[in-house]
Amino acid sequence: MKEIDLTQGSDETTRDLLKPAALAIKDGALVILPTMTYYALCADALNPDAVKRVFRAKERDASKPLIALVDSFEMAKPLVNDMPPSVRELEWRLGNKGITYVLQASDRLPEELTAGTGTVAIRFERNEVVQEILALVGQPITAPSANIEGREPPRNVDEAVAQLRDWIEVAVRWYPSGAVAPTTVVDLTTSSPTVLREGTVSVADVRAVLGS
Repeated sequence: MKEIDLTQGSDETTRDLLKPAALAIKDGALVILPTMTYYALCADALNPDAVKRVFRAKERDASKPLIALVDSFEMAKPLVNDMPPSVRELEWRLGNKGITYVLQASDRLPEELTAGTGTVAIRFERNEVVQEILALVGQPITAPSANIEGREPPRNVDEAVAQLRDWIEVAVRWYPSGAVAPTTVVDLTTSSPTVLREGTVSVADVRAVLGS
């Protein structure tokens, strides 16, 4: 396992330092990255074999779909059949606090990612490390929390590596997470949006933006 320590000074840019992590993802390997909430187990979201590896590493039920992280609406659009205007409104007003959107999935996504649900959970990731990775990889990554299913999500890279060392190619060391909750999940696949999980954004704030 290779570790990339971004907390130390370097003459290289962050993007250059992260190139091995991006290459590992492109090759179908698993990588630990910090996100805007917890440390995550990341892989190419469009590679079925890589997605299966995430499920095995986390000991996760294959019936539970995984998230896709994107850096822009341009990256997100090919993943969904429809992008409701409410996504832009919520993202503009509350996205910096952390919202995951459940949308109708396009045929481009592997069933392993969506677990055959026909929907996909998408987040516009604000963490600068992930943004650099997405720019280098050029397509979405999946990023569930880097822990065995049922255990506490890791707030630092050491907690993640302790659980998943045998599965990962690269681990990126960044500062500890200060997260106290996961992102809020909003289902926008029906005419009446539903908050499936209240997290970093309150139900009241979501309703205030949507006018309901």
